[in-house]
Amino acid sequence: MTTQSILKNAEKLVADSSVPPHLTGFTLLSEAVVLKKERSIIKLKEIYGTIAQKYNSNHCAVTRSISYAICQAQHLREYLSLSKYETAFNGKIISALALKLNSEDRDRE
Repeated sequence: MTTQSILKNAEKLVADSSVPPHLTGFTLLSEAVVLKKERSIIKLKEIYGTIAQKYNSNHCAVTRSISYAICQAQHLREYLSLSKYETAFNGKIISALALKLNSEDRDRE
């Protein structure tokens, strides 16, 4: 599977999780999910750095955009089967979406 098709699948997954697609964080979150899927042990700081470099931005701006997009998602917790008592940090959301993307890719094969 090519990186482009993985990105398309990640964007569909992020859209299905009710993250508004008009937000910058939508694109950045999709990119983060792809990076996490491709390099499963990569640290969050490296993911943000890679995305910031690609979009000529900085680590903090990427973090804020992704956080804002996650906060705007109305049904993200239900979509990822997180309880209301679990804290939804960016890293946890990115990891959960990457795992969901992995399982959906296996189902497609």
